[in-house]
Amino acid sequence: MPPGSKPLFGHSLAIFGEKNSATTLREWRTQFGPTLRVVGPFWSDHLIMTKAEHLEKVLGKDSPYDYPKPGFLRRALEIVFGYGLLTVIGDEHRSLRKAMNPAFSMANLTAQTRFHYEAIDGLSGILNDQIVSSPDPSKGNVIQIYNWISKASLDIICQAGFGYKADSLHNPHDELAESYHNLIISQSGPNLAKLLYLMFIPGMLKLMRSSWLYKRRHWLDIIPFTGYFRIWHESMHRITKISEKLLEQKIKDNESITLPEGEMKRDIMSTLVRSRKAALEKDSNAYTISDAIMVDQVLTFMGAGHAATAFTLTAVFWFLANDQKAQAQLREEVTPVMEGNAHADYGVLKGLQWLDCVLMESLRLFPAVPLEAGMANKTDYVGDILVPKGTVIYIPIAIVNTDKGTWGEDAEEWKPSRWLNLPKDFNLTYSFLSFYAGSTACIGKTMAVMELKIAIARLITNFTFEPAYDEQVLNLETGFGTTFVDGMPLCIKRV
Repeated sequence: MPPGSKPLFGHSLAIFGEKNSATTLREWRTQFGPTLRVVGPFWSDHLIMTKAEHLEKVLGKDSPYDYPKPGFLRRALEIVFGYGLLTVIGDEHRSLRKAMNPAFSMANLTAQTRFHYEAIDGLSGILNDQIVSSPDPSKGNVIQIYNWISKASLDIICQAGFGYKADSLHNPHDELAESYHNLIISQSGPNLAKLLYLMFIPGMLKLMRSSWLYKRRHWLDIIPFTGYFRIWHESMHRITKISEKLLEQKIKDNESITLPEGEMKRDIMSTLVRSRKAALEKDSNAYTISDAIMVDQVLTFMGAGHAATAFTLTAVFWFLANDQKAQAQLREEVTPVMEGNAHADYGVLKGLQWLDCVLMESLRLFPAVPLEAGMANKTDYVGDILVPKGTVIYIPIAIVNTDKGTWGEDAEEWKPSRWLNLPKDFNLTYSFLSFYAGSTACIGKTMAVMELKIAIARLITNFTFEPAYDEQVLNLETGFGTTFVDGMPLCIKRV
C-alpha cells in the first residue's frame, strides 16, 4: 500500500485531487507493481489494477455489468454530465445504448461532416487573422491554441449533437456555450475530490440537482468550500432549460414535418426523437428514451464530445510542434488529399496511414480521461486476487497505455511509427484504453475520430506549429478529464 493516506479521504486526494494525478499513479505502479491496495473515503478498501488479464475480467464481455461504476462516482458524474450513458448501469445502460446506436451509425455520422468543416474552417480563419495581424506575419504568432480549439469543438458538438448553432468562435456570450464554459472551468482536481467526497452523503445528488437549492444558491457562497458548487448549479440549470426547449422543438419538427430520408436533420437529438417514435409505432411497450433522459443527453454530449476531443486535438499539435519531422511527414501525406477534396470525409481520411499513427499515438500518451473505476457487485476472484463485494477498482488508463511490458522501454515517448509495427504483446482491447472497453466503451468513438482527423488534416495543411518558447513544458490539470491550464500557447505560422 502506498503511503500518504489521509483521515476520512484515504488516498482519494492523491488519486483525484492532485493537479496531474497520472504522475502519482505512475510512481505507484513502478514502486508497488501492477496491482495495489489503496484506502478510499471513509476507510473503504479500493484496488488499482493495470494487468491486461485483470482488465479482461473487469471489463470483459463475459461479465459486462459485474463491475459497474461505483455509486459515488456515478452521482458525481451526473452533476456535470447528466443522467445518461456515463452514469446508468446494468439493464438500463444496455437498453439506453441500444436505443442510441442509430444516432451513431456511419451513415448518420457521414452526413454530419459539414458541421466539422464549418467549425474548423472558422478556426482556420481566426488563426490566419491573428497571424496576419502580428508584427511580422512571416514569423507567425504565439496563440493559445487550446482555447480556440475548445471553442471550435464546442461548436461542432452543439451542431452535431442537437442542431444548435452556438458559434462560440465568434460569439463568446452565447448562453449555452457560456454556461458550459463556466461548468468546465470549475472542474479542477481538488474540486472533483471534494465533490466525490460529498457524493458519499445520502441524498446529496438529489439536493444538488434540485430547484429548491437553485432558489437558495446564494447560500453556497457562504458555506466553506462550496462556492464552486454555485457555478455548477447555475450552469446546469441554464443548460437544462435550453435543452428542454431544444427537445420541445425537435418533437414538434418530427410530428409536423415528414421529410425525405436525404433531407432529415442528422443531429443526434433529432435522430433519437425519430428512433423513439419509430420504436413506439412498432411496439408500444418497447424501451424508449424518456424526455428527461433526452434533455440530460445535451450535458452528456457536451461533456463527452467536447472536452475530450478539444484536449486530444491540442495534444496532437503539441506533439507535432516538438517533432518537426513527423509534422512534415504528416503535411506531405494529407495536403494532396485536402487540396483534391476540400471536404474529404471519414472514408477518405481513414486511409491515411501516418495521420492514423499520429492520432493513435497522441491518444495513447494523453488519454482525455486518465482514470476509470468499477465496483464489484458480488464477491469474485480477479486472477488470484479475492475481491469482496463493494470493492472499488480503479483502472488508470494513462498507466495502462504506457505499460513498458507491452510497449517497451520507450513507452512514455511519443513515437507514431510504433503503430506501423505493433509489439507482439499488444492487446487491441486492453493495451489501449483511451476509448475504454467492454460494455461501457465510448459509443462516440467513430464520431470523435472523424472530428479529430478532419481537424488535424485541415489545420496541418494550412499551418505549421512550433513551441512558443525554448524549453516549454506542459501545464496540465486533471479533473473529470484533463485540460491545458495555460491554454497551450504555440507559435503558429501559415504554410
